[in-house]
Amino acid sequence: MTDTLVWWRSAEPVANGPAYAAARLAEELQRLEMPADIHQGVGIALVSVWIDLVVWTNGISYHWWSGTTSARGRRLYAYSPVSDPMTTARRVAVRYAELRNGHPLSKLVEEVQRALPDDRRPVDLRGPRPVVPAHPE
Repeated sequence: MTDTLVWWRSAEPVANGPAYAAARLAEELQRLEMPADIHQGVGIALVSVWIDLVVWTNGISYHWWSGTTSARGRRLYAYSPVSDPMTTARRVAVRYAELRNGHPLSKLVEEVQRALPDDRRPVDLRGPRPVVPAHPE
């Protein structure tokens, strides 16, 4: 018996696929100086932004929890088409700011992030924070 390739998936995201849509959203979030982490699966990709803020896409639309619930207690989700990642990123930024106010970072995480170089430090949308040198003199 010889080995045969049963299933093959390209390592590069294909246009209009979930990984490509997640990458486009992550780029727009980065332009807004927001942290984002991409996770890919089969037929879906996730963009993790903050506590209770994960945007998922199937390559057709983006979805994330809007922060509200229905009368029956079910979560209501926001929707945006993948054809407009810029608007999606702005809407996600509004939700991000709401969540940052409700879930502030611990003191330990704040201290570690202050020590990070500027290009690795997530931006706090609540306002500027004091700059702490990585190596005190």
